[in-house]
Amino acid sequence: MAPVLDGLGEKLAEKWLTALAAPGLLFVGATVTAAVLGHAHALDWSLLRRRVGHWATTAGHWSTGEQLAAAAVLILAAVAVGTLVRTCGDGAVRIWTGDWPGPLRPPAHRLTARRARHWDDLQTDIERLRTPRPARDRTADVRQEIDALTVRRDRIALARPTRPTYTGDRLAATVVRVDTQYGIDLAACWPRLWMVLPEDVRTELRTVRTRFDTAVVGSVWAACYAVLGCFWWPAAVAAVVTGLLARQRVSQAAAALAEHVESAVDVHLRRLAEEIGFTALADGPPDRRLGLALNRIARKAT
Repeated sequence: MAPVLDGLGEKLAEKWLTALAAPGLLFVGATVTAAVLGHAHALDWSLLRRRVGHWATTAGHWSTGEQLAAAAVLILAAVAVGTLVRTCGDGAVRIWTGDWPGPLRPPAHRLTARRARHWDDLQTDIERLRTPRPARDRTADVRQEIDALTVRRDRIALARPTRPTYTGDRLAATVVRVDTQYGIDLAACWPRLWMVLPEDVRTELRTVRTRFDTAVVGSVWAACYAVLGCFWWPAAVAAVVTGLLARQRVSQAAAALAEHVESAVDVHLRRLAEEIGFTALADGPPDRRLGLALNRIARKAT
């Protein structure tokens, strides 16, 4: 048991350092730099070196206890900032997924409606090109145009938009797609499906979700640096770079999470049916009859 606890402690310490202390120390350092330089001397590194050297000389005359106390205060400040950012990550997830709070709902509805109109226009053009003739009779130019329109439509959302953000629609599309294919209510059936998933699949799903949460936290750090940029303009540059990277990573992580969830349904839905007792319906490829039967169990006929 002792080696297991030691290993767990090392992993927790590594996770703590990476998730809280390291980004927090970087931000605390940027805050101190902003306080010393400000806008007027934003890139005056010689001034910063002189000020830091003066602080180091002063601290050199302190007792060991005072030096340790100063280091502890610095680390606690970094951890406090990191903890605050991680806490704000829950709210940031709501923003990214389009579940905007009350005051933001009117613009969310307008943005969703605009995205839906654009999606509908592209879908109408696709159906217009598909309708006159079957697939085997379409010319190469028509097929190429359909493919191009499909790519543009899918960049908006894989299903008709219901959220104001791409990330929200990418995750919501998974619910629509599995309902269309299998007729299941993913929200109701997912806890049961989770219980029959192999451990390696659940581990992979947790990893992908952690990657998504980490990317979202990166956007919160970008907001923090944007605020700091009001007092020291190089921080605004860092905010832009961090924000662009966070946007890319959030989109990629959301797509990966949606793909993993959908794949888990595709591969393991029959196993759930067998565990519940729908052996006859589980024979052969899953269909909507199986999905509707699972819904009755998950919803308890409500």
